[in-house]
Amino acid sequence: MGPAQDARTPGEARRDDELKELRAELKAVKRGRTELQGRLDASATVIAALHHDSTALREELSDRRGIVTLDERRVSRNDTVGPC
Repeated sequence: MGPAQDARTPGEARRDDELKELRAELKAVKRGRTELQGRLDASATVIAALHHDSTALREELSDRRGIVTLDERRVSRNDTVGPC
């Protein structure tokens, strides 16, 4: 400890210790927030790419003629086959 440290009162020492702990906690919280922001950004990129792919596939399917959606096929099959 230097001379400035020795001149502190017990209250000042507690305050300084608490400030040191709070600064360390704030640094850890900021690091965690940065990590979460990176994960959020990566997730948003993946979601945007999947949305783009989904839209492109839907457009491709809508351009084809004679395509029956699965829902339509299920209804017609259940009507002809009967209950399972």
